[in-house]
Amino acid sequence: MPKKRIDLTGKKFGRLTVIEELEERKQGRIVWRCQCDCGNELNVQGIYLTTGQTQSCGCLKKELDNKNLREEYENKRIDGVVLPLFKGKKPRKDSSTGYRGVAKYYTRKSKEVRYRAWITVNGKQYFKSGFKTPEEAYYNGRLKLEELYLPKENENEKR
Repeated sequence: MPKKRIDLTGKKFGRLTVIEELEERKQGRIVWRCQCDCGNELNVQGIYLTTGQTQSCGCLKKELDNKNLREEYENKRIDGVVLPLFKGKKPRKDSSTGYRGVAKYYTRKSKEVRYRAWITVNGKQYFKSGFKTPEEAYYNGRLKLEELYLPKENENEKR
């Protein structure tokens, strides 16, 4: 038994208002011309309107992305530093030392292998060098740099 055709003309789905039914069919489904609240027009299959899959011309996603990605990211800053970027991160897959913020280098004169801990905070890099093992560079270098240069979360709450 064929489904009963529903006229969507004049109905609103999210930010889209249905203007008219088009002669065009996609996958055997009715296509509707819609106008978004922002002024853009677009053609949408009726199934996407009625199921809520399409609610705007794309302007809604842009606004939500801006809010969720930009504004929420900015709210996680303490003294200009996004602390979640430093918490519980594993080293990158291409890390030669197996530790985050630790790099291998060779001394100038004797060409001995040494390890350097580093951190970048607010665009400025800080280093501690001269460690003989990557573990030593991480625990006595990188973690000390984090302690020195990363803002404390609870200090901001006291203000």
